[in-house]
Amino acid sequence: MLKVVSFGRLIHRNALTLAPELCSGQEMKKLSQIVLLITTVILAACTSSEIVNEGLRSIVLKESKDILPISSFVEKVDYVELKVMEAGIEVGEIEDVKEIGGEFLIKRRMTGNSSFMRFSKNGDFIVELSGGISSKIKEPYDIIGFGKGYAILASNGIHEVGKDGKYIQLLDRSIMQGTSFFASGQKFVVVNETDTEHVVSSYPSKNLSRIAGVSNERLRRMLYSNAVALGKDQEHVYTTVNDTIFTWHNSKLVPVYALQGDGLPTLAQAWKNIAALEEGKALRYMHDIEHIEVKNYQESRNYIYLDYWVGSAATTAIINKTNWESRYFSHGVNDIDGGVWDKVAYLTEKDELLIPISAYKISGHTISNKKVKGFDQLQKKIVDSGNPVLLRCKLR
Repeated sequence: MLKVVSFGRLIHRNALTLAPELCSGQEMKKLSQIVLLITTVILAACTSSEIVNEGLRSIVLKESKDILPISSFVEKVDYVELKVMEAGIEVGEIEDVKEIGGEFLIKRRMTGNSSFMRFSKNGDFIVELSGGISSKIKEPYDIIGFGKGYAILASNGIHEVGKDGKYIQLLDRSIMQGTSFFASGQKFVVVNETDTEHVVSSYPSKNLSRIAGVSNERLRRMLYSNAVALGKDQEHVYTTVNDTIFTWHNSKLVPVYALQGDGLPTLAQAWKNIAALEEGKALRYMHDIEHIEVKNYQESRNYIYLDYWVGSAATTAIINKTNWESRYFSHGVNDIDGGVWDKVAYLTEKDELLIPISAYKISGHTISNKKVKGFDQLQKKIVDSGNPVLLRCKLR
């Protein structure tokens, strides 16, 4: 396999060396893309063989242009109004959502700062858990249940806060290269979304490996990771620089699924070709080469949910893990109650998609093709309250 990789790089290098005498600038770009695709096909063939030998389930990242009614994959919908106006606060932009212990943890951005807010299962605001100019937690990334409260991964380490929002202590002050994490025994495991070799790192640790970082902000924004809790002490880990979903077992990563491109290289495959480039050239390379880029990975015991780009085309995939039936579409239409369909933020252990929707989108939405009532009453209520909501969709 190493010989094949070297051969592919040799073709690429020689083509780029000889081409200026023969090709225009546009032709050079096309030639580079063709060479990468040939190399990627060779690599994919090797990778597929290894996957078969390891017995991994594969997920093919196909492009779809289909527009699907959500009733084809959703059993029912309901709404949780996040009652921020009654509490006299503003939520700003909702960046992420988690459900922990039957409550909703909302990551929001307001005036350039992010923080976590805690809401009851009925949407009542309870407390802000982090953030603000005076907060000891700088730029919070992720939150998990820990002890009697929560642990928060931030740009300045891992912190513990109580359910009442009071700061308890700094758990680890290390500077980490990931934005998602989980707890395992007495350790915290951070997913390194910038390193292809060291997928995770455990903290605290006296012997940490050097983790590759990415300083270019535009390159960094291409990268994504997620740690998904499927149950007690059962975590699945994904990063875009690896085409493998792992489970954490006995303090080790064990492959469980493999992602495969469908005619285009994945980001992980393209990323291998920029390892030796300075970041400006690497950014141009990633911009010029069409590839598949995962933006959202969610998983429960029964389903896998993916949002990704195939070149410039957005696609969603939903995989039923009981029969491995896959459904692909580019856009969803809420034909159940005629309401809004928007970006999925979280997949709960009850197989429910959580979708935050702003008051602006709800009040300006035109209802059509509804099967049941509900959204029209909600719309009238939100016009008066100005509150955002969580759309909850039970997968069928």
